[in-house]
Amino acid sequence: MPHSPTLADPHPIPPPLIRANSAVSLYQSCLNLIERLAGVPNFEQYLDPDLLHNIYAGSPCTATSANDPVSQLWVLFRLGAPLACIFNGLRPKQLLKINNTGCSLNNVNACKASVFHFLVACLQELQFKDDDLFTISELYQDDTNGFVK
Repeated sequence: MPHSPTLADPHPIPPPLIRANSAVSLYQSCLNLIERLAGVPNFEQYLDPDLLHNIYAGSPCTATSANDPVSQLWVLFRLGAPLACIFNGLRPKQLLKINNTGCSLNNVNACKASVFHFLVACLQELQFKDDDLFTISELYQDDTNGFVK
């Protein structure tokens, strides 16, 4: 269980996200999430425009999707390492290994392995139910229904 932040805590834990409702667009929800993720310890590296540009250079995504917050998050989460960074920001008993070197969209199996470890950690350490989590295939499909989950 993560510790409660103190006033001296340089990285306070923000309140939990509430699942997006139909009144807020997916685009706006992703913009809000990107803003919140900027406060997660060590996550700022994944929001670096140069990193995003390099990721898109090696993927079939279009140049316009590089500026779309939905696509940005989708691609980042598919890398797996940003998910591990989010999990580690909760200060779990056991940190997840963050593989920034082997994960790229050109090496999808390494990315999927990182996503798998994130999902297992959410089930075991955070006590999430299977129904509350996305599956690896949902994350890698070109369908926003799985991504929203």
